[in-house]
Amino acid sequence: MEVCETKWRSLVGIIMALPWALGMMLWGGAGFLIRDWRWLQLIVSLPTLLIFPVLFMIDESPRWLIVAGRHEQAVKVLRRASKYNKTTLPPDHLLRPMIKDIQLESDKPMVKTESQVKEDLSKRSGRCALSWPKMFKSHKIRVVILALTVNFFVSSLVYWGLSLSGTVYSSDPFLYMVLSGLMEVPSYSLTVPIIKKWGRKSPTMIGYVICGVVIISLAFIPADMTWLVMTFALLGKLAISSAFMILFVYEAELLPTEVRLQGLAVTVVAANVAGSVSPYIANYLSPLVPWLPSVIFGVASFVASLVIIPLPETLGRPLPDTIDDLETLWRRKGTRTDAEDDGQTEKLTAA
Repeated sequence: MEVCETKWRSLVGIIMALPWALGMMLWGGAGFLIRDWRWLQLIVSLPTLLIFPVLFMIDESPRWLIVAGRHEQAVKVLRRASKYNKTTLPPDHLLRPMIKDIQLESDKPMVKTESQVKEDLSKRSGRCALSWPKMFKSHKIRVVILALTVNFFVSSLVYWGLSLSGTVYSSDPFLYMVLSGLMEVPSYSLTVPIIKKWGRKSPTMIGYVICGVVIISLAFIPADMTWLVMTFALLGKLAISSAFMILFVYEAELLPTEVRLQGLAVTVVAANVAGSVSPYIANYLSPLVPWLPSVIFGVASFVASLVIIPLPETLGRPLPDTIDDLETLWRRKGTRTDAEDDGQTEKLTAA
């Protein structure tokens, strides 16, 4: 996300999720063919080993390197990228001042001496290693991280609660798993044009509300109407998948570059905790109180839609590099546009 132009962030962020939907469908087929859970786990886990060699081939984000003050590495990455994309970068004696300008761009309000500029660069170099207490000193970043944490917890809770409840919402768990993954394909595909036109915030809230309405409706459908129950569960899966995927794009655009990894760590922990709890809600509570899991998932979705209200819209806004940038964007209420963000790219690629 950090290396994408603003106009491509929506498309790239959503397309990356399509292989996940395919994997979900393959899980259903593999589970049907391989009934021993140990062999199933081994077979589906082995392909992940292919990821490790790829990690050594991926460059660090040039945006992060610039903000961190690691300009030498940033230049090398940009040179490789320009060669791959067949574009031309300015010579080093012009490129390096441009990189410094980008790093200091959020400090534009006052004219500074050369010594002050060097001091600011030194301070910026350490910002990407912010300690956790310092990160939470800003009110805006606290609001962002708290809201994102709640939303990731709820999204994961409902998403996995519906995905792993084939025995609760269907008479055929293998078919349910395949159809559950299939529902994610239109969910992700339709999300791209929606968030490009209407932004991230409103579609996410609407996705939560639709999911909440559909899932709570399951509590009132007789259990013997199996196809209707499964249909409503899959519609809920479609809605929560859409909201969950938009949330990934939204998070990347809200969190400043210097604390993006820390923020991601918090939300990933919340999502994993919720994902671990959700199967127990569906499979253990359902035999005791059949309607309770649906009510829990539905109410949680409504809560998430309310928690997201304080967050700003990020459509067409540049990615914030620092916490100060986030506060500035919040105060300006989106007066900066994507042209300002993409203008940085044009500076670097101009001959």
